[in-house]
Amino acid sequence: MPKLKPNSTEEASRVVRSCISSNMELYAVSEELLAAKMGRTARTIQTRRERPENFTLGELWAAAKVLKLTPIQAASIVLGRTLTSKEIKEFIVMSGGN
Repeated sequence: MPKLKPNSTEEASRVVRSCISSNMELYAVSEELLAAKMGRTARTIQTRRERPENFTLGELWAAAKVLKLTPIQAASIVLGRTLTSKEIKEFIVMSGGN
């Protein structure tokens, strides 16, 4: 049987989970450390990672700071999709290469 395409919410959730998980791994940030830095419990962070649509904006700002998200990752989280190479190039040009 063919694999069904996930709905748009699930696709967006995968992008958020990917950005957060990859930077947690890259910077050796545990759920406990992330929770402490965000002023939340580890269980809350686990729940948010399972269902990223429940993150508040304040929580995302705190997570972005702790996890050192790149502007591209932050934009992907907000948009709920990976950015295209064209969009990334346009972003670089708009920001003056900084």
